[in-house]
Amino acid sequence: MAELIPTGTEAEWLEARRKGVTASEIAVIMGLSPWSSPYALFHQKLGILPPQEDNAAMERGRVLEPYVAGKFAQAHHEYDLRGNGRDLYRCDSRPWQLATPDRLLFEHRLCASCDADVPLGCTCESDLGPAIAVAEFKTASDISEWGEPGTDEIPVHYRAQVLWQMDVMGVAKAYVAVLDIKQWEVREYVIEHHQSHVDRLAVATPDYEHDCDICKDIVVMRGAALEFLGRIDRQDPPDVDWRPATAYALKQLHPSVEDTEVTVGAQTASRYRAALRNARHWEQRKKLYEAHLRERMGSARRAVTPSGEVIARRDVYEVSESVRRAYTVDKLVPVKPKKES
Repeated sequence: MAELIPTGTEAEWLEARRKGVTASEIAVIMGLSPWSSPYALFHQKLGILPPQEDNAAMERGRVLEPYVAGKFAQAHHEYDLRGNGRDLYRCDSRPWQLATPDRLLFEHRLCASCDADVPLGCTCESDLGPAIAVAEFKTASDISEWGEPGTDEIPVHYRAQVLWQMDVMGVAKAYVAVLDIKQWEVREYVIEHHQSHVDRLAVATPDYEHDCDICKDIVVMRGAALEFLGRIDRQDPPDVDWRPATAYALKQLHPSVEDTEVTVGAQTASRYRAALRNARHWEQRKKLYEAHLRERMGSARRAVTPSGEVIARRDVYEVSESVRRAYTVDKLVPVKPKKES
């Protein structure tokens, strides 16, 4: 189902990624990523803008990935974990569809050649058989968007990433292990498909229809990826949106300021001014209803609806003295409703 792309250097790896759509990029294209936008990714793919800059969250994920992977391996002796999170694969039938899974999972077995326990050092790849699942390892300082461990309730951008990896690698199962930074606890989630559906998807046309939710999502993502790649071929950028990555891309595309004027449409000007007025209005409304919640909650930790759904959580904690004087944080955190699969 998938072929490993040989990339000797970082530059070769980045260039190979630019020729297709990776699992992390599909969430961007679908407008689901909290870190980038279709507009920014478009210009990065063309080489007009540099790749996304590294940040503290990305560095934290890289540093802690081996720890989370080790914890996962300890809990799953039935698997042999292979990979380094950098190996780039492309789908045989759709070479524009790329993935870099954190790990590939193989059935744990004894090596027939050297009679050694495979995870204990045997490198006889021929004895591993096909990969049967993928695994992703994450970190999170806020797990409000994660469901109960053991379920498939993970943030939607991670779900898109994992489904894309499953589709590229042709596997019916994926694990997502996340390290809850505050509790220092690894939580595990599973997304599982039917192998028969995977086999049908491998040869599915763009108009393929199925009542399986995962099949539907994969077909939609494939279509969105092809449309995005078509825009790149035509050099037709996506519409701008509200995301910070889009604003950052626009600043990078036009770094200097000239003492000139540009005429904008009356509708654009009117909507901009209305948005400024509404922003102030809705910020006041937010503070009003936050006050209502605080009054009703008193010293309670959570506010719930009559049906038991948590809508807000009160966090109070001390911040020790560092650069400035120590202080207490008391914030009301909105809790998003669980998304349906």
